Amino acid sequence: MEIDRTSWKLLKALEENARLTYAELGKLVHLSAPAVAERVRKLEESGVITGYGAKINLEKVGIPITALVECQVYRTKEREFKALVLSLDEVVSCHNVTGPYAFILKVAVRSMSLLDELLERLIDLSDTNTMMILSTPVDRKMPLGIDQVTE
Repeated sequence: MEIDRTSWKLLKALEENARLTYAELGKLVHLSAPAVAERVRKLEESGVITGYGAKINLEKVGIPITALVECQVYRTKEREFKALVLSLDEVVSCHNVTGPYAFILKVAVRSMSLLDELLERLIDLSDTNTMMILSTPVDRKMPLGIDQVTE
């Protein structure tokens, strides 16, 4: 599916606030509510929009510690590592990356002792390097200015 400027504007608006009505979105992009509904439906059907959800402040729900864990998976252990990571509720995201650490995990835990337990579970399959997240000044899915792409 080709994305024009109007669709980019819709995507940005929905990322900022997925609860906007079609009428509100229409005002932002100068289209009628039915035209917006049709565009959004096409974006969903084509897989561009993969879902909607609330942004949760983990600290407010009692999960104050977030960290990035770089994992250098041992030879022949990648399949086992992936299975373990998929089973861990504390893993918020997992990225397969280039460089010496093949995977970077974002994890969220209630305490340092739980972080230590999580790292102990990973140690049989990988060397790890952990970085505590102090703050997140930027947290968006799409880069700014993406709607400036020519049609």
